Amino acid sequence: MKIKMTTKMKMKTKRRKTRQYNHRKNNMTKKNYIQTLQTLYPKCKHDDTSEHCNYDGHKITYGEMEYDGIQQLYSIITDKYNTNIDCFMDIGSGRGKLCMFMAAQPKIKHVLGVELVEKRHQDAENLKSKLTSSYANKVELLNENIFNVNLREHSGENVFVWFSNLCFDQANIELIFKKFTEELPSGSIICCSKKPDSNTGLNFLETIKIPMSWSKESNVYMYKT
Repeated sequence: MKIKMTTKMKMKTKRRKTRQYNHRKNNMTKKNYIQTLQTLYPKCKHDDTSEHCNYDGHKITYGEMEYDGIQQLYSIITDKYNTNIDCFMDIGSGRGKLCMFMAAQPKIKHVLGVELVEKRHQDAENLKSKLTSSYANKVELLNENIFNVNLREHSGENVFVWFSNLCFDQANIELIFKKFTEELPSGSIICCSKKPDSNTGLNFLETIKIPMSWSKESNVYMYKT
């Protein structure tokens, strides 16, 4: 005998299926999450116009590290320098690609992205909203000047920082490195594209080649607090 579903029964069934769908999304495997991320954001999305090349008096032409590059960098750090990295910070996080990728690492408990340009930050928030999962929930995105952010308030015990500073002027690079030494815990790893000039108080580790959107072999300089 076929039972005709009432409107109430249909609504209950629909809610149950929605909960099951959301549960699957929130508990997707690392592999599926990264595949979804790479489908949503397959390659660097450059600024639509040149208006963002100079922002608040700063020259900040947009570029990104490739997915393979951040995985390579993270593997070197955890294999050679600090196996207990629990926090990732992207200073100049742009459209959020690296933040979302690093959130999939099991040991990473918190991810912070700091981006000055509002349009890029909005794109990052949009990407995060499409990646509803327990991984993406680790990510905190700030549309802010790094000098207005107290890194202590967002830090874990063992921090890995990617500082995308190729277009930063040298004076600001020195000030930001000083901020790292003052606000990040001992043992944190700082990686950047452009060396500071002064004695930062950090221990230089090594230089490696990492694929970026502008070059397949771009220098990355590694330091430890």
